[in-house]
Amino acid sequence: MDIQEFINLCAGKWFSQRTSYQLAAQKVANNKAEITIDLLAADAADVVQLCLGNNCQSHTSLGGWKATWDNSVDYGQPKKIGSSYLVWLPSENSWQGKLITSDGKSAALGEYHLRSDQALTLTIEDNHHRIEERIWFASPNLRLRTSIIQSGNGDRQTVFYSEIRKMVAS
Repeated sequence: MDIQEFINLCAGKWFSQRTSYQLAAQKVANNKAEITIDLLAADAADVVQLCLGNNCQSHTSLGGWKATWDNSVDYGQPKKIGSSYLVWLPSENSWQGKLITSDGKSAALGEYHLRSDQALTLTIEDNHHRIEERIWFASPNLRLRTSIIQSGNGDRQTVFYSEIRKMVAS
């Protein structure tokens, strides 16, 4: 599998279950969400805007995706709805490159590596956090993710996600 196949496999609607651990505070939280990942072409307005704002050219990108989430499926939890963008900028190696991520207010730069075990590792750093996320597929409709988030003050949070693709009724 190459990076473009991996990106395409992520597209769709997902039911996500998340467990997060705040290590210093010894807190555990669980929640559920619906996540939608829409693919964006290299010439899509959002991709071009992110590239221009981060000193890259959109014609060098593989395009991107817009991820939206809605955790209102999790009864008893406060409602959280949001979205973020990710733009893929390949290097001369087809299995690694740079990326731009944005929540619509600010952007951060990072790197991606598609490993030989078909797991994708994303590393993103900004002034406040360092995030390392690993994404892999147990099957085409079961995606797994782990994240380690380290804040500027040294606090760490680990997160595990299991995500099941929502199938369209025929």
